[in-house]
Amino acid sequence: MQVNFSCQSMVELNRLPISRQMELIEALANLRAEQFYGAGDDGGQFGRVQCGQSVFHRVRIGNMRFYLQFVDDGIICNHILPQHSFEDFCFRCGFSGPEDVELERNGALWHFLEESAAGKEAEIAATQQFERQTDSS
Repeated sequence: MQVNFSCQSMVELNRLPISRQMELIEALANLRAEQFYGAGDDGGQFGRVQCGQSVFHRVRIGNMRFYLQFVDDGIICNHILPQHSFEDFCFRCGFSGPEDVELERNGALWHFLEESAAGKEAEIAATQQFERQTDSS
């Protein structure tokens, strides 16, 4: 089958070594529509994700997640996302969170959360020390 890639999936694919790119493209090209539109209630061998009006088929290859759509002459690879990533979670849950994804990538969010936790711990410690001092008086 012919495999076409969206801009997002091309960016992710180009981050990989060429040998890995070729392995992944070959694996995608060997997929058959019957694997996705199987008989019975299970709908084939792979997961389905509804995102707005579109239905994507989720394929796991190695540590990557591919979200595909079948068209008459082949496959469109709409998204390639890392396994267990916040981006993958957002996509599977139907969140339209480019801002959320950007926040995850931005170290400032994690720094803020760590500072908040450290600040809360310091506040609790100071309160406990103050209570001990007033109890002993």
